[in-house]
Amino acid sequence: MPARPYGLGREKILRKTDEFSSVFRFRAVLRGQCVDVHVGPNALGHARLGLIVSRKVVPLATRRNRYKRLMREAFRLQQHALGGLDLVARVKAACADALFREEFARLLRDCPGLVRRGAPPTP
Repeated sequence: MPARPYGLGREKILRKTDEFSSVFRFRAVLRGQCVDVHVGPNALGHARLGLIVSRKVVPLATRRNRYKRLMREAFRLQQHALGGLDLVARVKAACADALFREEFARLLRDCPGLVRRGAPPTP
């Protein structure tokens, strides 16, 4: 089977609680109006993504699924620039699709620099 350079297979998704916890413990966060992106290094050589979209913040399942789809697509297209990082994206407010897409893409572009700087803890 041919390699899919922009694919998003199981190995690029965070699934276990320990994987999420290790990213949260690193305490590097990029904050936006609609979404926060927690960043941590990994030793795998490729980026991985974890998603948190709570029912409390986005009550409609169709909207939650839409946000997850938008985040997966943005990550899929920028994963090579992210290198060996684990990312956990947490939606904190509902907003328009265009604003959400733009903000998440901007946060993804800023992630590698955050980990390289040493990422001082955020309150």
